[in-house]
Amino acid sequence: MLSFSHSIAQSIEVVELLGVLAFAFTGIIEARKKAMDLIGVYTVSMMAAFGGGTIRDLLIGNYPLYWITHSGYALTLLGFALASSLLGAAFYDNKLVNNAFEVFDTLGLGLFATVGANIAQQSGCDFYISLLLGTVTAVFGGVLRDIVCNEIPKVFHRNELYATCALAGSFVFLVSIQFGLANLAAMLFGVLATVLLRYFAMKYRIRLPF
Repeated sequence: MLSFSHSIAQSIEVVELLGVLAFAFTGIIEARKKAMDLIGVYTVSMMAAFGGGTIRDLLIGNYPLYWITHSGYALTLLGFALASSLLGAAFYDNKLVNNAFEVFDTLGLGLFATVGANIAQQSGCDFYISLLLGTVTAVFGGVLRDIVCNEIPKVFHRNELYATCALAGSFVFLVSIQFGLANLAAMLFGVLATVLLRYFAMKYRIRLPF
């Protein structure tokens, strides 16, 4: 049983790390497009990667904050911020990088939605609160990133579905757990639901009716 619990914890950490990296890359790309220096790039990447999870942990009293207990995350982001300075401004303005931004943003959305819902549930939150905190974890890093980069956050645009995709991913994860799926399998279903819904929302310009 101890080995099984340890395996679940490791799986969650892997999913969490992937989410951190995905959103960190969006922060680096956006900050470099705004011609920020190293401090600005590092700060924005940290906000994008850790903002949603920090708000979640503060709300449920989960201390110490997860990025403080995993200092390697912050060091890794510093390395990526340093490496990003080797590429010129033209690199960050091309179409391929803009497409990569959307891919990383969507992937981070799905990864953090499931991780956030999982952590909230394990902390004793009920289904609905876990659903909301999964969404908060997924979207608020991007909100902070966009605000600092002087952009209207995507979640507040009346365009293609965004926060709704995170909500759907959290819902699929939590329902999968209710039906007895293994934790990692439920996370994969949740991520897949988020990514697919976001993809079709962008492709067919699906938005909320009001």
